[in-house]
Amino acid sequence: MTSTIETDVLAILVAGGQLTADTIARNLNVPPWRVVRALHSLRRNGDTFQNRRAEWQVTAGQSLIERQASR
Repeated sequence: MTSTIETDVLAILVAGGQLTADTIARNLNVPPWRVVRALHSLRRNGDTFQNRRAEWQVTAGQSLIERQASR
């Protein structure tokens, strides 16, 4: 189950592609630490990953709906 901030972060990543945590925080108008916590939670769930340039993106493969239904 994802929290509201996690859902918002996923929505931005789906629409925006590869973004840093700071960029996501500015877009959502929330503190960066909240975004970082949400991103790490989403990474543990297999929904996002971070590349070598510290940019985050949605995991390729299953769609978000399929991943949520399997939980």
